[in-house]
Amino acid sequence: MAIKNSDNPKYIQDLENTISVYEKAIGHFASRTRQMLERKGNVGALEALMTSADLQHGFKVLRDKKMLDKSFESVIVKYQDTVGFSKTTVETARFRLDHPDWDKGV
Repeated sequence: MAIKNSDNPKYIQDLENTISVYEKAIGHFASRTRQMLERKGNVGALEALMTSADLQHGFKVLRDKKMLDKSFESVIVKYQDTVGFSKTTVETARFRLDHPDWDKGV
């Protein structure tokens, strides 16, 4: 699989901010997240996270702290027209933001 990256500086900054917020929330370095970004690229990693049927730990942590505006899903929706995310990735991110508690059956 090819590495899929964007060089959009605002996107990269928002992505780094999201990771920093998540790391503060969990109290440690997000090594698996950072490894995925390294392996798949800053676009490819987020697309991979959206293909999982399960909500990611980071989403749940930020949801429970009322910080979904700092989630990868929020970054995807914000940059949907400029970074090159797939339509499915954007739709999944939007669904998760619109239905943050779907995994709880609420």
